[in-house]
Amino acid sequence: MEIKKQVNQVEIHDKQVLSSGKSVIWRAAEGKEKVPAVVESYFVNIPDNQVEPKPISILSALVAGFDRIAAKPLLILPSLLLDLFLWFGPHLTVPSLLHAAAAGLSIPAGADPGITEQLALFREALDLFSERYNLLTAFSTLPGGMPFNFLFALLTSVSVGIPSLVAGRMPLLTPLGQTSQLEILDPMFVLSLWFGLALAGIGAGAIFHRLVAQQVDPEAELGHLWRDWMKLVLLAVGGYLLTVVVLTIGMLVAAIDGLAYIALPVLFVAGVYLAFTPHGIIRYRLGIWNAVKQSIRVVRFNFFGSSGYLLTAFLIMWVSTSNVWSLAQEDSWIFALAIMGHAFIATMLIAGSYVFFQGRKDWLEWQLARIVNVLNQEKPEFPDE
Repeated sequence: MEIKKQVNQVEIHDKQVLSSGKSVIWRAAEGKEKVPAVVESYFVNIPDNQVEPKPISILSALVAGFDRIAAKPLLILPSLLLDLFLWFGPHLTVPSLLHAAAAGLSIPAGADPGITEQLALFREALDLFSERYNLLTAFSTLPGGMPFNFLFALLTSVSVGIPSLVAGRMPLLTPLGQTSQLEILDPMFVLSLWFGLALAGIGAGAIFHRLVAQQVDPEAELGHLWRDWMKLVLLAVGGYLLTVVVLTIGMLVAAIDGLAYIALPVLFVAGVYLAFTPHGIIRYRLGIWNAVKQSIRVVRFNFFGSSGYLLTAFLIMWVSTSNVWSLAQEDSWIFALAIMGHAFIATMLIAGSYVFFQGRKDWLEWQLARIVNVLNQEKPEFPDE
């Protein structure tokens, strides 16, 4: 497909508007009824024998992602090494701080019984979480095995992290015995360390996704690493702020009957439209806003296909994590096989998402180019003098 530009010298009346597809650049001479103008028309030459491309299917994208990773299995190393470190390495824990936070959730007198029950359940869950939480898991912005982690990753647009099974499961035992734990008591140091680990994790995720994108399309021209890193950090911050605002509004209107039931579908649709924003940043060197617009545009014309791929990826991860990898005990060497299997499947799904997004984007651009070609074949009509 070849795009050519044709420039014509014409005369138009002041304030005249040409048909769509024509770009007019002109300088008005004061006091003149007609002014010279330059009409630039862009014609897309599509060969007559070229067959109209079909949008890539979900299955084809998954198969292509499998083939890309199978051809270069070293791409699973980042996820594999991260999980092994989080499993056998030291655990930085904060049980005292989390216990204090749980104790501070006092239930006001005369509160609604439903709210009282929810707060009690949350305090119990926070106590259990404090016994297993490892601060080093902040390095993985895409932990596997956590409830609704896939939806949360979509909403916060931080799905560019290195996938991790251990970050979601948070084991306390290894085949070598109990994990070594180091408790941190300073809350400011905890916040600083968590923030630093999250920044480093996004940077490592940017490197990982660049390698995957390069494997999907070896001819792809990627941008500078540090620019991608900063864009993804800003995208993550914006995603978190947006999520906090949406959840806050959702909590305020949760008491209204009916509104609470539409909150998750609305959040899911928003997540689907923003899901391919990191792909635009990594693969096509776009700025944050342009990547957001491109993701929205591709999903808008491929909503069922895009949501279908994301749901399929979620189901594959959920079934494998809940029904397969969970069978391995954390103190068994078989858990290492689960880590390896998770690393391959997660990397395959990420590669498939790049294949899917690139295929649907190319198909959409072909369709738009054909429309522009038809519009530019129309000749502008000028009124008689």
